[in-house]
Amino acid sequence: MKNIFKWSIRNFLRNPVTNLINLLGLAVSLAMVIILSVYCYSELTVDHFQVKGDRIYLYGDKSDHIYTPGILKEQIDMDIAGVESSVRVGGSWEAPVFQVEHKEPFTSDLIFADEDFFRLFTYKAVEGNPETALKEPMTVVITMSLATKLFGNGQAVGKTLKMNNINDLTVSAVIEEQESISCFSFSAITSMATRKIVQPGGEEFADWGESNFQTFLLLRKGIVPDETAKSIFKLFPEEYQKYYKEAGLTPLKKIYFSEFTLFGSNYLRFGDKTKVMILLMVASLVLLIALVNFINISLSQWLEKIRQIGVMKVIGANRLTIFLNILFESFLLFITALIISIFLVLVVHPAIWNYAGLHFNTGIILTPGFIFISVTVTFLLSVFFSILPALRISSSGAIDNMKKTVIAHSGNSFFKSFLVTAQFAIAIVLIAYTILIQKQVNFGISNLGFNQENIIGIKLTPQLSENKEVFNKILLEEPYVKRISFTQYYPGKIISQWGAQLDIDGEKKQVDFDTFSADADFFELMGLQLSMGRFYSNDLSSDKGKILVNEAFLRENKISNPLGGKISMRADRYYEIIGVIKDFHFKSVTQPITPLVIRNDSYSSYCLVNLQTADFKSLNSAIHNLKAAAAELSPSFPVELVFFEQAVENMYQSELMFRRIFSLFSGCAIVICCMGILAMSLSACKHRVKEIGIRKVNGAKVTEVMTMLNKDFVKWVAIAFIIATPISWFAMHKWLEDFAYKTNLSWWIFALAGVLALVIALLTVSWQSWRAATRNPVEALRYE
Repeated sequence: MKNIFKWSIRNFLRNPVTNLINLLGLAVSLAMVIILSVYCYSELTVDHFQVKGDRIYLYGDKSDHIYTPGILKEQIDMDIAGVESSVRVGGSWEAPVFQVEHKEPFTSDLIFADEDFFRLFTYKAVEGNPETALKEPMTVVITMSLATKLFGNGQAVGKTLKMNNINDLTVSAVIEEQESISCFSFSAITSMATRKIVQPGGEEFADWGESNFQTFLLLRKGIVPDETAKSIFKLFPEEYQKYYKEAGLTPLKKIYFSEFTLFGSNYLRFGDKTKVMILLMVASLVLLIALVNFINISLSQWLEKIRQIGVMKVIGANRLTIFLNILFESFLLFITALIISIFLVLVVHPAIWNYAGLHFNTGIILTPGFIFISVTVTFLLSVFFSILPALRISSSGAIDNMKKTVIAHSGNSFFKSFLVTAQFAIAIVLIAYTILIQKQVNFGISNLGFNQENIIGIKLTPQLSENKEVFNKILLEEPYVKRISFTQYYPGKIISQWGAQLDIDGEKKQVDFDTFSADADFFELMGLQLSMGRFYSNDLSSDKGKILVNEAFLRENKISNPLGGKISMRADRYYEIIGVIKDFHFKSVTQPITPLVIRNDSYSSYCLVNLQTADFKSLNSAIHNLKAAAAELSPSFPVELVFFEQAVENMYQSELMFRRIFSLFSGCAIVICCMGILAMSLSACKHRVKEIGIRKVNGAKVTEVMTMLNKDFVKWVAIAFIIATPISWFAMHKWLEDFAYKTNLSWWIFALAGVLALVIALLTVSWQSWRAATRNPVEALRYE
């Protein structure tokens, strides 16, 4: 073994540059594979840590209704024998403000749940007993990070925190954040009994028409979910059954990638399985590029190894020793690359988190199971990609080895050309895909149908809401303020979904729509365009209660002229339609534009301020003055100011993160490809030194020699482009199908990808070609 190790080290040092390129290429590719694999594993095993997860289900309509009435739980507990326990969970529409004594207040996520929540879901307790922590009203369970933020490192259970500067909540337990990903996202959880106190209005717990909760069920062992879903459907009054006719039970472990992700809640997190699969594909392609490099570099080094093996056979080495030497050399290279890759992952993962938002549990990498799988896969790869040359070289005759005849096989050249072409094809696909993702994200952000520039969004705290008129007056006195609007709408925030009766000329029909309130200034501030009728006005008291609908409202409900129609959103109040606005993307462009109703109500959650400033300095000053004015009216609540453009970007956070991840790893894959091409060019120049010398002696110019050395790479890129174009077109077309509104799949994307691949290839090899072409031919021929 010692001799084999020395033999491998000597072989590595004989060609340090190419072997170092090979090693680094493998190490970087394995690091990328590890990062993407661990991330994808975390995504695909969401909520698998839940002990009772196999029996927990969410009731809801996958195509529409994820929200269910509060009264449903009591009916299930009384009438459905197959349900062991049921829990309602509801998020707060706005994150509450928490404060302890005289410390600075801050916002934090809070959800409401029935007291059995911790009997269904598994969370490790740090203090207190979570299973009984929600039994009493006005108690709260908080995470360890929130407890540290509120109370420092001391004990938190039994202490009091103030919510929204009104209600006192007593901490009854502290839980650890889960290292594994969960579809639940919260920092604090309190009981439904508390909700009835802090959010009075009991109709949501008694009215079948009020659907504000998600209902989770723990089924008894052996119970068939589909039969239970049918039994639950029968509990609904007949007039509400039409809304839940498609309802079923979704297993907890499938919620994260469920079909109703578009209609989620502010405490539920959802993933995109398509993106996970694409990233797994990228990981595979990256590894494939590195393996192609390994094969090509190994092929280029066969000649020297064959001569070396010939000498070993002459002095008595047997086939088995030679075979094991070659296999061990390959395994040593792979295992060294694996060690380096694990070190790289542990070093660079914080930077990747910050740049791309790629969160994964690094603890998985150091577990015995992961290490065993990694070493096993590395061993199998090293054996698989070196066993054929090992068999071929070890079984050849010593005289043939010394004469270098084994290597003279036309198949080697063809095989190498095929591998390099495949490598370029992968690079072209990745480049084209990166361009398309960039194009689609830019399309989504820039084609929303409303203004984004120089608009500031201010979250209205309770104190700002109470002093809204005063706040409005203060802002209008500022010279940099162009226009102000108070509204419930803000990019990325959940919008109410309502169902109501529409009455047009005596003809009545049931309609479903999204809705929010906004004052009359909203339309001009947002730059929305009128399609029919008129906007309502702040100057007309008779316009209170008037509404505008979008064009999608007309299409979905097959209405040609809705003006004068009335919608009964409440039993005692009708809203009259006075105008139709052109469609705009009030949700992500991944979703189709749905029917929308904008109401002239006094309800508002945000103040939108359109600024008129000439430069960055005045803009910065304007923001400072805005925040100071808001903070003066809201001393007990933190004031949040966000640029509208930033809010829009946050709405596309998933797409932006995916773009960064894909671009980062595609770039690394292309760099690895360049490293392999560089190693090949080094080898090609080395083996053609005498040919270049003879050509130069006979009058060949530097450009002619460079053309000779580079033409094969140009040919390979051209063939790769022909292969990659239909493959990338098909993959990109399938990806765009997930978007309701998508950019064009333009021809120039493929042309640009091909040109970039050619430029990358030529830049990589031209330096080495130029060095070889400008060498003194005497140096190459002096020993001939």
